Amino acid sequence: MRILALDQARHGGWSVFEMDTRALVAYGAFNFDDKQYEFDEVLYQVVLLIPKLMCQYDCAALFIEDIQMQTNVQGFKRLAQLQGAILYYCAEHEILVSAVTPSQWQNYCKARGRTSKEVKSGILSLEDSGKKRSKMLSLQYVRDTYGVETTNDNVSDAICIGTYVVNNIKIRTKR
Repeated sequence: MRILALDQARHGGWSVFEMDTRALVAYGAFNFDDKQYEFDEVLYQVVLLIPKLMCQYDCAALFIEDIQMQTNVQGFKRLAQLQGAILYYCAEHEILVSAVTPSQWQNYCKARGRTSKEVKSGILSLEDSGKKRSKMLSLQYVRDTYGVETTNDNVSDAICIGTYVVNNIKIRTKR
């Protein structure tokens, strides 16, 4: 059985894994630039991408990155809308879908930036914290684990999400 892992956003990434062998089958990126696409069109395009990839790679389930609170409220709102559109589409088409929290896959792949508590303790500086550090660690993880040379952290994040899923989640199918 194959799964599709999605790091969903305006600029996102995807990966396909074989559950039984835990092998990375395929990966890629998508980009719906704000100069060409209004956000409602982005919702539509990302949702259209799901059945295309699931059919192309014969995937039985979809795993997306769960959203988390951000300082940019508008960005958080848009990610929530995108997640809602994906979940609605999957429910409508009876696609098995689940969300993976960023901390789950980041901890598993050793691609986690530092928490605000760690920074406040004074043990770590702000330079050691945050998004950039976790993105660099994600890129390094896929290079070291799969030999994937990419500078696109959306792709590396999607590969890390898939890695977490195939190593930690059991999928039960109807008999």
